[in-house]
Amino acid sequence: MELVNELVNIGLTPEEAKVYISILELGGSFASNIARKAQINRATCYHTLDNLLKKGFISSYTKGKVLWFNAESPEKIIQAETEKLARAKALIPQLLSISNTLTFKPKIRFFEGIEGIKTVFEDVFETAEKEILGYTNVRSLGDILADYFRGYCKRKIEKKIKTRYLAPQTGEGVDLIDQFYPKNYDKNLVEILLVNRKEFSFENEISIYGNKVAIISLNPEEPMALLIESATFAKSMRSIFNLAWLGATAFIAK
Repeated sequence: MELVNELVNIGLTPEEAKVYISILELGGSFASNIARKAQINRATCYHTLDNLLKKGFISSYTKGKVLWFNAESPEKIIQAETEKLARAKALIPQLLSISNTLTFKPKIRFFEGIEGIKTVFEDVFETAEKEILGYTNVRSLGDILADYFRGYCKRKIEKKIKTRYLAPQTGEGVDLIDQFYPKNYDKNLVEILLVNRKEFSFENEISIYGNKVAIISLNPEEPMALLIESATFAKSMRSIFNLAWLGATAFIAK
């Protein structure tokens, strides 16, 4: 039964899977014997055999005026499926080029829960090539994702992704930030300006990277995230951040 389920997972119906396995076990046979072995009625068996012939899983020839059915080698089937996959992959650049000529349409995805937030952070890590810009609240991140955030920061350092963030000041100051990064990490890879938390109390993390902007709630009562993929929106958000970065020195935790 487990083997039947696995064949169903690659595109066969339950009847097709049973018939194919029966032909393999019989070493080839007539429809009546196959139907008996597969425990299905003869009419269903003929219909199923016809489908398997079309899919290339079996072959047939006349033996004593009666059709004899043989199962194709599983290796041959896998090879055929591999060739189909290769042809499909070869189409991707052409299909993407068609998609890219369409009218601009930003992609917006919504994620819920802590696992959803982690999914968005993973997209930031995987997609960002050189630098991540944005706004965060280190204290709040530590409250809801301490262990994950520590590992996330470590991987960013290892990948040499630079981070520039604006964040509200905390009592611990830089010490709070340092506890999430590896010992003796390259300080050139992390620039966080701490601003007055009374005037700038961020309850979301906003990460700007590549052509994407991730907005992540840091409120434990509403764990959710929004991922926007838009080159023009990311460019605008990057410009706004750089403007805020330049002006932030006037508000550094006074």
